Amino acid sequence: MQLDLPVIDPEAEIFKSGSNDVVVAGRKGMGKILLSAVAAQAVKMGYGRVEWVVLDWNVNAIKFYEEMGAKILTERRNCRLTGEALEAYRDAI
Repeated sequence: MQLDLPVIDPEAEIFKSGSNDVVVAGRKGMGKILLSAVAAQAVKMGYGRVEWVVLDWNVNAIKFYEEMGAKILTERRNCRLTGEALEAYRDAI
């Protein structure tokens, strides 16, 4: 199984809001409900993990994730090439 590639979810339509003006908020239990639904879908599809990103200054989110049993991988850093740097690196070879 290729875990580093995008996953095609046959039930993706269930998670769509139906319009572009809906905002998902992690307040009043919504975060727990959302992550529970994602975890249930991952288990149902036979996947061994769910990953997401949290900013290091977001201590409330980090505490919430730790309390649910998530491991916070502090050694990882997100990298991003955009704009001029992306264009410049395109021709690096």
